[in-house]
Amino acid sequence: ADAATWYADTDTDTYGNAAVTQRACTQPSGYVNRAGDCNDAANAVNPGATEVRDGIDNNCANGIDEASASNA
Repeated sequence: ADAATWYADTDTDTYGNAAVTQRACTQPSGYVNRAGDCNDAANAVNPGATEVRDGIDNNCANGIDEASASNA
């Protein structure tokens, strides 16, 4: 009844894939408690990453190489 939603984290960056979930009372192996990862195959790409000008949406927000991006 009090099961939480857990998100698959295949790249181990502590951000999970919102499209791949499990409901469980305890944390399943390979799952985390926060979603938001826009590329779960690259651990350097996640909402906590710094956006750099490299043709990748490093921080999963506002698109690729937004104006605030630093040089790679």
